[in-house]
Amino acid sequence: MTAVLSTRHWWFDATATADTTAAESPPAPSIEVRCHRRLRGPFTAAHFLLHRAVPQLVAHDRELAASERATEVESIAPELMAIVPTPPQTLTNLADAKERTRFYPATRALRIAHGVAELLMDWARVAHPRGLTLAFRGLDEADPTDRDLVAVLLRRCDPATLTVVVDGAGAADDLLGRALAAHTHRVPRLPFVDAELLPDTDLAQRYIDSDGTSDDARLLRAYEALPAAERARRHTARAELLAGRDEPTLRLGAVPYHLEHGTDPRGAGVEAIVEAVTACFNKGFYEAVVDLAERGRALLADTEPDRTYWNLTHKTGACLCYLGRGADAFAYFEEMRRGSTSPDAHMGTAYLMAMLYTRFLPKDAHDEDLALAWVNTAISIADVHPDPHKRVLVRAFMRNARALVELHRGNADGSLALVDEAMAITDADFGPDEQLLHRSVLLYNRAQVRGARGDHTASLADYDEVIRRDPDYGDYYFERAAQHRALGATREALADYAAAIRLTPPFYEAHFNRADLLRELGDDAGALRDLDYALAVEPDHIDSLLHRADLSLERGGFDRARADIDHGLHLAPGNPQLLAAQGALHYELGDTRAAYESYSAALKADPGCLAAWANRAVLAFDAGRPAEAVDDLDAALALDDDAELRVNRAVALQSLGEHRRAVADLERALAASAAGPPDPELFYLRGVSRFALDDPTGAVTDWRAHLDAYERDDASPHAEEIHARAGAALRERAA
Repeated sequence: MTAVLSTRHWWFDATATADTTAAESPPAPSIEVRCHRRLRGPFTAAHFLLHRAVPQLVAHDRELAASERATEVESIAPELMAIVPTPPQTLTNLADAKERTRFYPATRALRIAHGVAELLMDWARVAHPRGLTLAFRGLDEADPTDRDLVAVLLRRCDPATLTVVVDGAGAADDLLGRALAAHTHRVPRLPFVDAELLPDTDLAQRYIDSDGTSDDARLLRAYEALPAAERARRHTARAELLAGRDEPTLRLGAVPYHLEHGTDPRGAGVEAIVEAVTACFNKGFYEAVVDLAERGRALLADTEPDRTYWNLTHKTGACLCYLGRGADAFAYFEEMRRGSTSPDAHMGTAYLMAMLYTRFLPKDAHDEDLALAWVNTAISIADVHPDPHKRVLVRAFMRNARALVELHRGNADGSLALVDEAMAITDADFGPDEQLLHRSVLLYNRAQVRGARGDHTASLADYDEVIRRDPDYGDYYFERAAQHRALGATREALADYAAAIRLTPPFYEAHFNRADLLRELGDDAGALRDLDYALAVEPDHIDSLLHRADLSLERGGFDRARADIDHGLHLAPGNPQLLAAQGALHYELGDTRAAYESYSAALKADPGCLAAWANRAVLAFDAGRPAEAVDDLDAALALDDDAELRVNRAVALQSLGEHRRAVADLERALAASAAGPPDPELFYLRGVSRFALDDPTGAVTDWRAHLDAYERDDASPHAEEIHARAGAALRERAA
């Protein structure tokens, strides 16, 4: 059935009332999508949709289906890899469990959601040109990955191409909750209607076959009425049936759910949970790890804690760190220190405590001294680890961790020495084909430290080598681009940004940084395209909003600039750069009073805001207050000895009759232009001040240099004045 074209997305909300009901009705869904995490764990809804979309895209255009999205398909629906080209293979995803020393950042899951959304938009456009409506059910019980996916679809999809209908989902203050409020029309949620069932239907089995996701109260009552042993038997049977289908994602949702309620919860149930925890941890699906690990811990709660229990505890704490919930991780690490005498447990918690205080806690809670104390504890345990083979690895790993702490303490030289020591330890004890991922991490970290020390050539050499070893890891190209820029190799930097974008799921930082470089190269249109994309992926990125507003101002797009500035100030009300941009917008619109107030507010928020000092000076000068302009330019030049600022101050000083200071500023400005032909306006201005200082010869010399810059004397805007003044000066000198 073809969906009716829609002009909005829809939300069936249980709290909606009659006054929020739309006059039009939501379109009939083309596809209904079940989202409950018990089905397939993270990206349950995405898995279902990829199985619908990818074969149709492949049939239409195999390259379109594969274009930059194979990583997303492999992460969510590995069964489809038979028809999709192999995605970039990195040392990270190829490393076995014993060699895995790098894990994905928590942001990767959201980036994958954006990649899936873009693939679905391609699918809707190609395979459903008359419009497509997706109805999502069960989002209240969905993994955060699916909630984020639906949020992205709501925000980024044109409803005329792909309409989203959400049934339920609550009003949580997460990406989905905010997207529902901003991008849907709310209608009352229809009451659940029990389906017709045949008289001989086994209601309890129907509930189990729904993998515990049915909303039908009759099924739940029948399930709960089963004897405990029979209920457990049926769960185990269902798990065995699903495991036999050889679909990996079932092992992240339904299989562990059934086994933890089956006949052997502490054996087969815990084993299934550990398998799911490991898979989700390796993929970077950390919210699922926390959920699964807590369920596993609950199954083992009444037993003597063993290695499995502490492993689940450690992973819970680690994932809370990665998710930005570091304050919640402390309790897990304290439990491990209280309950275990294992060197590995104490070394691992000491390492993560150090990372909390130097990296994962909010900035105002960082404590580099505590971080150093904890990482030294980790090193002391690593150096005497009872397993000789593991001792080598952890000695190097913990020194690498301390290198990060030292870098954050401002000790870049000490950081570099620690990374070099870690590399030497690894090279001395492992063969050339061992610990390839760990070695690449160390080399990458040395490149970062060298870049932080300003040794861009050495940093670039390290990035070149790590890319040679691991050529499909996109982050390396993103970081190397910065070193190319620092060395003036703009073409190479652009190539690296393009590689980073090609090799990774949607990555707004790469587009933002490339936009900055393109603007520097004069390609404003290209910069604007990249900023548009960066803000499509991350609409709350302040710097992207600021840069796009600035570009829009330059191109006369005042309405767009205002929207970006207003959005940015809503997110960060006291941001000085945004306040300065607001001042520039007011100035362009002719409201100089509002512009002055915005610049002043920016300076109150940050006296180091150069743009506000410089632009407020222009306002003061234009208003006939040159002394105030000079004061503001004095402050600006104290921040940045810029030639253009000196020229502006020279003009203001001339208005005050302070010609000696004006000449000094103009001479500095002329010296700064030694690399190219100076602006002829500078000679004219210095001539004016020299004339006022009774130096007619110097004035005439400057004015002659000014006029020589034009093909004809009268082409200069100051030609008439110069001839009048110079002629009088020469006659007076002759007399």
